[in-house]
Amino acid sequence: EFRLILLQIRRLCCAIHPVQIQHLSLIHFRNYASLEIAFGPGINCLTGNNGEGKTNVLEAIHFLGMTRGFQTQNEKFALKENEPYFMIQSQVFRANQNVSLDCNYGPGKGKKILLNKQPLEKMSKHLGFLPLVTILPSDTELIEGGGGVRRRFLDSFISQYDGAYLAQLIRYERALQQRNALLQRMKEENRFSATEIEPWTNEIIAAGIFIHQTREKFLELFLPFFRERFSKIVSEKELPAIEYESEFQENSTAEWRARFEEKKDSERILGRTRTGTHREDLFFSIGGQALKNYGSQGQRKTFVIALKLAEYAMLMQNTGHAPILLLDDIFDKLDVHRLRAITQILETETPGQVFVTDTQPERCKEICTDGSRNTSVN
Repeated sequence: EFRLILLQIRRLCCAIHPVQIQHLSLIHFRNYASLEIAFGPGINCLTGNNGEGKTNVLEAIHFLGMTRGFQTQNEKFALKENEPYFMIQSQVFRANQNVSLDCNYGPGKGKKILLNKQPLEKMSKHLGFLPLVTILPSDTELIEGGGGVRRRFLDSFISQYDGAYLAQLIRYERALQQRNALLQRMKEENRFSATEIEPWTNEIIAAGIFIHQTREKFLELFLPFFRERFSKIVSEKELPAIEYESEFQENSTAEWRARFEEKKDSERILGRTRTGTHREDLFFSIGGQALKNYGSQGQRKTFVIALKLAEYAMLMQNTGHAPILLLDDIFDKLDVHRLRAITQILETETPGQVFVTDTQPERCKEICTDGSRNTSVN
């Protein structure tokens, strides 16, 4: 099985409070019948061959922070085969306190998040308690995938530090679901009633204006973080850009109503809502060229890593807590310059706990240590 290399990093003293997982226990989770593992406060490297379960440990941590996994949206696929339940248990140091944080799941019983052994009534209230950022090989889907992938990036990020945004997002999604169901039923019945859909239209407009405004403000604040980290990783003078693509310019109630009026005929035909923040997108480019169409594999990977490291920095600033950083097998196919640049950022700009998986123990040690640090191998 994989080896755990604990790298004790000397951190700079600052006002930021790191969040630390001190101990993790897995029962019937993924390929583990059971696992007990203790972590250090700095960089923790999990090394071993592919398929041995390194990524599964990171996913268990993701469940604790985001209430869901990153390999699948359905908890049943994280359950070890032929077992009745899985349990993820942890001891966490946060805000100068030790707390227990657990996630339990059983088919037919559902999923529960427990804080100090007490189940949370609303999982949405938990987001941000254990702030974390993941960098995964599949994150290139942020560039290659559809707009929904990029919207989820925005929504997941902002929701970790802005509870009002999350509340409006839930309100919007509920109204959208109800409005779409009503439009579909009207399509099947070959009729249309503006009066019936009006209450859900009003809900979408009210929540949508808030969501659009928050996303625009977020991007304005996020861009400097992103450009700084991109320039540190890339040696060439490449100029990256992120643009917010939306049909709304004024983001006013009048403009939203005008867009709904323009789309009402197509909504009647298609049976779904054709305007709103659920159709917005981010446009990524380097040197004025669309990254999706013209970016090399190296450019795409670098762009995504810079995005996530910028997410870490901004999340730390907005919450006052150094997030947990999960790096799953990201060092492969990166040149020496990029590896060294990322290492420098990890050493100087990530005061929180870091988890790294890699198939090469020596590369992991070389990237994450120098002669002044103590390394223990378990």
